Amino acid sequence: MATDEAPDLERGYFDAYASATTNLRTWLVAYGIGAPVLFLSNDTLWQALAGAQCASCVGMLFLGGVGFQVLIALINKNAMWFCYYAESKPAFKSSRTYKVCAWLSEQFWIDMILDVLSIVFFIVATYRVFVAVVRSSSS
Repeated sequence: MATDEAPDLERGYFDAYASATTNLRTWLVAYGIGAPVLFLSNDTLWQALAGAQCASCVGMLFLGGVGFQVLIALINKNAMWFCYYAESKPAFKSSRTYKVCAWLSEQFWIDMILDVLSIVFFIVATYRVFVAVVRSSSS
């Protein structure tokens, strides 16, 4: 491969990563907010949850999942801002703040853990709703 192709390939991978990240985060936040809105606006679902006494647990699971997504967005946003700032003010690169933010920007595992936690919280919450609705329907 010619060396002038490497930046294009790298950019292509980054663009695909950025798009997938945005899509996943948007989907997770939309699900984490949309599902509870559905449960609150549908009397049958709400009665099933209230009767099963799991409404607060389900609510906390959805809130927690969305909270993880907001947390990772805040971490990434702020880390990237400080990295950007250091590019325009090179002296800032010697600061502890920059070093921490540069380190955070390279830690993919943080994103993975928070994404997986969000998904697990949403699966558990959705399962609890499903069980409450099935039990409510069969009684």
